[in-house]
Amino acid sequence: MRDQFVEQLDRMRYDLAELCSVTEAAIDRATHALLDTDLAAADRAADLSADIDIRARELDHRALTIIARQAPVAQDLRALIAGMHNIADLRRMGTLAGHVAEVARLHYPEPVVPYEVRGIIADMGTAATAQAAAAGEVLRTRDYVRALELIEADGRTDELLRTLFAATKSEDWLYGAASAVNVTLLGRFYERFCDHTVEISRRVIFVVTGELPDEP
Repeated sequence: MRDQFVEQLDRMRYDLAELCSVTEAAIDRATHALLDTDLAAADRAADLSADIDIRARELDHRALTIIARQAPVAQDLRALIAGMHNIADLRRMGTLAGHVAEVARLHYPEPVVPYEVRGIIADMGTAATAQAAAAGEVLRTRDYVRALELIEADGRTDELLRTLFAATKSEDWLYGAASAVNVTLLGRFYERFCDHTVEISRRVIFVVTGELPDEP
């Protein structure tokens, strides 16, 4: 019975890591849609977002079933509770990737991101993709050091968001209020996406050590 329970926990951990990989693909496709005015990429990101939601619901149900049937304690219970919170984060990451894709789709065939801030948005997309990949690795390995590195890396996204805000508020901004709102909203989507990867890493540390690290 214990072996079966451990197998269920391991399977859930790896399924969470796999779901994290899907969020990585979703934000990558959404960024491609945004910067390259690619409708097919936007559609693919939307499909991935929907798939993430379906998988997350199934994982949530599985976690509740394990808790109900196995009555876990100590680290096993921490792993399951943390896993349920991680499922919610992954669902939100999928939704945020879908939001980015939807902005690209709504403005198609016109570009959304002005040339002057394309580099910032591209860097935010790269950071989001990298952090989703790192979060998947942390989920698979429960590597404490890697989890800390991911948390520290989130400062880069915050810095990019501040740079983006400054650009849209500058007197040199030539694209009007509507464009500034769109760009600011996109920046927020990327920031929140990365914030969720940080929360996943913090919970992995909690599972391993029994202590939740301070918020960055």
